[in-house]
Amino acid sequence: MDDVSEKIVKLKYSIPIKTSDGSIVKTNELKLGRLKAKHLKLLPKNFMENEGMLNPIDMISLIAGLANIPESSADEIDIEDMMEVAEALQSFLTISQVTGKK
Repeated sequence: MDDVSEKIVKLKYSIPIKTSDGSIVKTNELKLGRLKAKHLKLLPKNFMENEGMLNPIDMISLIAGLANIPESSADEIDIEDMMEVAEALQSFLTISQVTGKK
């Protein structure tokens, strides 16, 4: 099993992120951390029934949680970048499903 603690996704199009002091910075990369128990609250209730598949709308809050960015920043990810971000996200979901199976 892959023991990756985070994945860095390079974005073609930068997104704005509001910092703690209220200023806005733009970034061209997202650092997605591994799925933790606190992130389970961000998954839709039908996640397991859907065999771990997420629709694009459900991904936004999970991306924000794993990247530790505001959801409003995740909303700004360009559609061209979403495929790569979704693949990184799915890799963490797949790891968690494998470890959670009996």
